[in-house]
Amino acid sequence: MEKTLDIFPLMPADFGRCGDIWDLKKRPALAKQFYDELCAGNRVIWVCEQSGTLCGEISLVFEANDPEYTIRGRRAYVSRLIVRKDCRRQGIGRALLQHLIEQAGQRDLRELTIGVNLDNFPALKLYTTAGFDRVLCVDEDALGRYVKLMKTL
Repeated sequence: MEKTLDIFPLMPADFGRCGDIWDLKKRPALAKQFYDELCAGNRVIWVCEQSGTLCGEISLVFEANDPEYTIRGRRAYVSRLIVRKDCRRQGIGRALLQHLIEQAGQRDLRELTIGVNLDNFPALKLYTTAGFDRVLCVDEDALGRYVKLMKTL
């Protein structure tokens, strides 16, 4: 039997369901930031449900602290593409990313950016295959070396 994916926007009242995907209690500051941004309309979170269980999420952020990532009304930031470990390698990340790209186009955005660690080879392949082909910069933070990529819509 083929599993069907249902991708839909997450409402603030359902934010706690993200705990099915990642441990909100281990990252309380991050969870609060995402929840606050969702409530304020600065973040849209789409989740993927498969057989009644949330298995992945992706966000679109309209204004970020880093000006390279966002330009109001033109460029938004793809944030937090995450798929539960037991659901990986099933096309869920690709489906979430494609859904976000379509939604960004419907919002009349012209560019999307994303940051990814240089040692995250599966993510780098996914993003470059999806058209994130312009390197804005390569930098390093506490988590290691990363690249900021951009896609024109």
